[in-house]
Amino acid sequence: MSKPCPCKKHEECEECPEWIFTFADLVMLMMGFFVILWVLKPSAGKSANDSQSAAAAQEQWLITVGEIRSSLGYIPDPKSSDPVDKAMIRQKMGKRQGAETTKPRKGAVGTDHLSTSIRAGKQSAVGSRLPFEAGSAQLLPETVKALDQIAEKILGHSNIVMVKGHASLDDFPDAATAAQRMDLSLRRAQAAEDYLIAKGIEPAVLRVQGCSTFEPVKQRAYSAEAQAENRRVEVEATAELLENRQDQSAGAAAPASTAGSLAPPAVAGPAAAK
Repeated sequence: MSKPCPCKKHEECEECPEWIFTFADLVMLMMGFFVILWVLKPSAGKSANDSQSAAAAQEQWLITVGEIRSSLGYIPDPKSSDPVDKAMIRQKMGKRQGAETTKPRKGAVGTDHLSTSIRAGKQSAVGSRLPFEAGSAQLLPETVKALDQIAEKILGHSNIVMVKGHASLDDFPDAATAAQRMDLSLRRAQAAEDYLIAKGIEPAVLRVQGCSTFEPVKQRAYSAEAQAENRRVEVEATAELLENRQDQSAGAAAPASTAGSLAPPAVAGPAAAK
């Protein structure tokens, strides 16, 4: 604020007009303003790390906004120029790349190029498929060879073994009934069971099941090669022991030939199903 003139009369105060004091106040305010700006100025020692931190904070904010949009069912547009959409796409791509590079890939064990794991469960699914010709329940030479390997693995164990037969859409014409497809899948499973019994496997541990066309390896398979993979038998050795299904109070005992047990989850040999 300007100070009053020390002169007694305003007319006699020629050497110190009032505007001088007002101008001095404005200069002092401007100097104070520049001092504040100089104090708040970023120091020269700050490097690119600060820029990276700011960019990371900005990216995290965009991702947070994207997660809020995703919770409302929003799907980002790859062609959009919206930074939130771009951040959501970058986050998805990063998750995919991380899953590919950090998580170990689990596959079937074995050297057979047809080794396949069909579904998650308590049973092991290791090895090649047990194939059949279209519309036939006759064991093929390659199927017999695979069953020989399975028999070597499960012989002498008391684990319950599932023998599951499957049919394909090309086994019958389109006019075929569901009963015909189920019967074919059951006959394939029974043919595999009969062969295992002939190789010394105790019949009490085998469980035959027909699955018709309800569990295809290849969904919507239209080519001959793809449909051939659905014509198969699966042999799965479970962790369930035969004696656990028997009436122990009646003194029932497991057959002598099945005294052992497979370590759960059991593996039905190098050609175990699929």
